[in-house]
Amino acid sequence: MKGPGRPAMGGSSLLEVQLLLLILIGIDGALCRNIVSPWLGVDSKWPQVKKNFTKREVTCPKGQQRVEAMCCQLCPPGTKKTSNCKVDGGTPNCTTCTPGEDYMDHPHYYDKCLRCGLCDREHGLEVRKNCTILQNVVCGCAKNFFCNTPECKHCDPCAQCEHGVLEECTENRNTVCRVPGNKQFYLLSLLLLPPLAIVFVIICCWRRKHQKDVYTLEQKNSENIPLSYADIDLSNFIPKIAEKMELDQVKKFVRKMGTTEVKIDQVKNDYNNDTGEQKFQLLKHWYESHGKKGAHRRLILGLRDIGLRVVAEELQDIIKTHPENEPENGNSSVLHSQSLASS
Repeated sequence: MKGPGRPAMGGSSLLEVQLLLLILIGIDGALCRNIVSPWLGVDSKWPQVKKNFTKREVTCPKGQQRVEAMCCQLCPPGTKKTSNCKVDGGTPNCTTCTPGEDYMDHPHYYDKCLRCGLCDREHGLEVRKNCTILQNVVCGCAKNFFCNTPECKHCDPCAQCEHGVLEECTENRNTVCRVPGNKQFYLLSLLLLPPLAIVFVIICCWRRKHQKDVYTLEQKNSENIPLSYADIDLSNFIPKIAEKMELDQVKKFVRKMGTTEVKIDQVKNDYNNDTGEQKFQLLKHWYESHGKKGAHRRLILGLRDIGLRVVAEELQDIIKTHPENEPENGNSSVLHSQSLASS
C-alpha cells in the first residue's frame, strides 16, 4: 500500500540501486585485501608484466645478433669475434682468421674461425684452390682418378681397359672401355706388343739393379752398426733425436720411412705453432708404426741416407753411453769405435 506523499520506486530504479551497492562492496573488499585492480591502481603489477612481455617479443634487425640486452653487428667473413659490442647496434671487436689454417665464408658472431680442410691424397684427391681466410680448400681428383658425385670427397681409380679405350677417363667420368672382339684392336695390340715388351724388360732390369744397389748400400752401412744395439727401445731417446734434427730433416726422414703426407699435414695442423712438438710427434708416430725390432738400425741407416751422417754418429754415441744399453760383450764398445772410425 502506497503512503501519501511518498513516490513509488519502480523496478528499474531498485535494480540500479542494488547494482551500485554491489560495486561499492566489491571495491571496499578489494581495498581491505590490499589488492588494487590493474585497471584502477597505480601500484598494479600490470605495467611490469606488460614490459616483460614486450621485452621478450623484441628481436634484433637482420644482420645483427642479440647479446644480453643489446643487438650487435656481425663480424664480416674472414674474421672472428674477440669481444662483444659495447652499445646497442654497435660493432664487436673482430680479428682476421689465420691464413692457411682457418677461414670464415659468411658473416657470423662466433669467436672461432672454421678449420681448413685437407685433400686426402690416399683417396685420390689433390688441391685445386688453397684455403684462404674467405673460403675452404677446394679439392679435385688427381690424375687417373675420377668422381661421379656432385660434392666429391673420395675419388676412385680410373678403369684399366684390356681391349682398348673408347673414351679417356675424366675427373667426373670413368674410362669407357672397348668391347672385346674388335679386329682393329687386335691389330693394334700386335703392333704395340713388341715395343711394350722391350719397355717392360728395361723397367724390370732397372728396378732389379736399383734394388741391388739399395741392398748393397744398406749392407755396407749395416757393417758399421754393432749387433748389440739392433733392437734397443728408442722411446726414451725420441726427444733427444728430435733435438738433434731440424723440422725439414725430420719430415724428410719420416717420409723415407713411409709416413704419409696426410699424417704429416695432420701433425702440422695440430701443433702449428710448436715446431719442437711437431718433430717429436712425427718421430713418435714413425717409431710406433715401425716397432722396436730393427728400429735402431733403420734410424741410423735412414739418417745417413738423407745426408745426416754426423747426426747419426752423435745419436749412436748417446745411445751407446746410456746405462740401459751397455753391451753384454765388453769388446763391443771397441768394435763400435773402430767401425765409426773406419766409416
